[in-house]
Amino acid sequence: MMNSKTWLLLSLLMLMPLATSAQTWQGSTGEKQIPVVELFTSEGCGACPPADRWSKSLPELGFTEDKVVVLGFHIDYLNDRKGWIDRFAKPEYSERQRQLVLLNLYKTVFTPQIIISGEAVHAWERHANKVIEAVTGFEAEADLDMTVERVGASYKIETKTVVRGQDNQTHSKLYLAVTEDDIINKALGGDNAGATFNHQNLVREWLGPFDLNEASDTVTTTEITIDPEWKQKKLTVVALVQNLDDGFVLQALPVPLTEK
Repeated sequence: MMNSKTWLLLSLLMLMPLATSAQTWQGSTGEKQIPVVELFTSEGCGACPPADRWSKSLPELGFTEDKVVVLGFHIDYLNDRKGWIDRFAKPEYSERQRQLVLLNLYKTVFTPQIIISGEAVHAWERHANKVIEAVTGFEAEADLDMTVERVGASYKIETKTVVRGQDNQTHSKLYLAVTEDDIINKALGGDNAGATFNHQNLVREWLGPFDLNEASDTVTTTEITIDPEWKQKKLTVVALVQNLDDGFVLQALPVPLTEK
């Protein structure tokens, strides 16, 4: 029969893996806004590769991941028209594009389409960089603090949101995304048949809208099941706050799940 000391030692050893295996990442926003680039694209779209290359080149232009958030949404409405099924496309990503198009008072969606902090950017080749620079100079209209904890086969995400201004407090919502870099895939059909893609900032999950308190801070907690295909060190969890009356994104926060 085990004595009390032996039982205590065994109990501690059993608990040690649980205590040391937890991984936690944290981030907070600053005084200036972080622009959010939402790129709507598809592997079957022949006009999309230049926009994909532009979004990948942003770090080389000085727009690093701590200065701008890129969300690469692969839409599904071209899957039946281009002869190639984009396996990264989801209906909710197409719905996100339709939501932003309506907020911008447009009637049609197209690919590639680039929307920066809620504002549709036409002739993005000439104007997108200038829009990013402009938004970077704006004062933040919301504050975000986020903690991401790996709990078994899921990520537990806790976000604290503070929104400033009566109109923003009345109309704003919180969204969460999980993005992944360096995803290699070859298109065997469609306009880009034979091309090999190296996707960056590809949206894996999109959650929201989450309600926010008008009169006080809001703490939001949710869990995302980890897909076995995901490479954790290539993932980033993004939180953003958007005014759904005028469409403007008030602030964003990327938290890369890098190794510690």
